[in-house]
Amino acid sequence: MAEAGGVAVRGRHLGIWGRRLFLREAAPIAPAHAHALLLHGWVGTSSWMFRHVLPELGRHFHAYAPDLPGFGRSQPLSRRPALDDYVRLLRDLLDDLDVDRCHVVGASVGGTLALAFASRYPERVGRLVLVGPVWRGADLPRRFHLLFRLVDWPGLVEVIPKAPIKWWMVVRRLDMARDTRHLSPEDRRLMARDVMRVSNQTLVNVARELLRLDLTREARRVCAPTLVLDGEEARMVPARASVRLASAIPSARCHIVAGCGHNLVLERPDAFLELALPFLKGEPSCQAWDLSG
Repeated sequence: MAEAGGVAVRGRHLGIWGRRLFLREAAPIAPAHAHALLLHGWVGTSSWMFRHVLPELGRHFHAYAPDLPGFGRSQPLSRRPALDDYVRLLRDLLDDLDVDRCHVVGASVGGTLALAFASRYPERVGRLVLVGPVWRGADLPRRFHLLFRLVDWPGLVEVIPKAPIKWWMVVRRLDMARDTRHLSPEDRRLMARDVMRVSNQTLVNVARELLRLDLTREARRVCAPTLVLDGEEARMVPARASVRLASAIPSARCHIVAGCGHNLVLERPDAFLELALPFLKGEPSCQAWDLSG
């Protein structure tokens, strides 16, 4: 465990559903009264993507950032998971951590999972922050619709893992991590490491179960105050899709950050903290925000 500026930061493994799950966490040295759960994205990410913001969040909350099953240093689930499995795993993780209620922050596909969790377990979520959520109903580029057709093709899930080089070429061709121009060399190294580490089966499972979901129906059931963030220059999912999603959530605000792409947490951690931290703390200044950002 490392301590700096009154914050304790550590990484550890814990057992859940008979598998090993890696968890990063940061918390004030004095016990925190509020908790935050941070959910990472898809290709090329795991809990490391929060490394620039986790210590600061840890000054105010006991913050948990797991490597989702099959990503980073976490084992994949023993069976092919459905969306309900991911959602129930988060519920059971919070139970194991003895956390009854927490704020939830989800980036990219992690935002998709965060919203699904908030809609199905509203009593477990205080406030919700979605950063560039990815969903099938968004205005996705044509190459992503091709990806969805490939993922849904009967039998293809079983074939793709046998051809990892071809799948790697598909991932590169689709340019999943295109918004990387502001990332540091270390961020790029970690992203490349996680692209190579995650199994093809995990990528396909997550794409099939999370990215096929039309979030607008789930969004209408969200009770938690919600902040939707995105980058004005996002090319993976256009920022207008985040504005549209926010309009479907009963208590949501949306803010679009100029000069930033899809990876707001990585590209502009300062902007993310400036916007998300006051919201998570419930500061009055957040109440005046407009949906259009």
